[in-house]
Amino acid sequence: MGLKEVFVLPVARHWIAGTDMESALKDAKTANSKGIGAVVNFLGEEITDAATVDAHQAEYLKLQQAIADSGVNGFASVKLTQLGLSISEEDARKRLGKVAANAAGLGQLLWIDMEGSQFTQTTMSIYLDAVSAYRGVGVVMQAYLRRSEEDVKAVLEHGGKVRLVKGAYREQPDVVYTTRESIRENFRKLMGALFDQADGFAIATHDSSLIEDAKKLADSKHTNFRFEMLKGIRDDLKAELVSSGYTVFEYLPYGGSWYAYSKRRLTEHPSNIWLLLRSLV
Repeated sequence: MGLKEVFVLPVARHWIAGTDMESALKDAKTANSKGIGAVVNFLGEEITDAATVDAHQAEYLKLQQAIADSGVNGFASVKLTQLGLSISEEDARKRLGKVAANAAGLGQLLWIDMEGSQFTQTTMSIYLDAVSAYRGVGVVMQAYLRRSEEDVKAVLEHGGKVRLVKGAYREQPDVVYTTRESIRENFRKLMGALFDQADGFAIATHDSSLIEDAKKLADSKHTNFRFEMLKGIRDDLKAELVSSGYTVFEYLPYGGSWYAYSKRRLTEHPSNIWLLLRSLV
């Protein structure tokens, strides 16, 4: 066991389910006991080794079965670069088809996580094809991307499902909105479109202002949606939302790539440091 595992992992466990599937399922059951669903992600991205891609696909198929066998209220969320997108688009399409078909056979949803902007167009193309065959597949839309308004329209026109997030990758100003308020403004615009036109979507944010806006829209639209938040962040708010009758799911990442994930969460969005410290008090 290295120094990271000794000194960093115990802290990272506040937002990481652990290094193995068993830990993730345990955390999922804990979330379920609080009335919270689980979105489980096996960590990893931009994989360029075919054997590792094979291993990730196998892990997701095993994870979906384990969720079903354990009676967990939850489902998986996958990145297309885990399924070979960095190697071959066609290979990624085929692998996603297997994972999506497995989810459908088990009666589970499947989220596709959006990655850096270099993958956005291909991810959209693959998703829009996949959702025509597997209606239970959803895709993440990042509010800080300038193109997301058009992408959300395309997803809704195809009857797809959206998880709306702010965005978590470093990008150039011509690609993304760069100020906190401009990102919030676009989030509100996209959220309004979802409440007007969509069903079964997810509002994934820890921003109290946006959550209050979502609650007001929910009161007037009476739409089927859920809140999603990261493990270990705003746990008090999750409990408050559950007690108020809202559907809440928790994002539970696990796996050996926990350190890279944790570093990105903290360094790319310093506000997450304060969210974490607030949650530890």
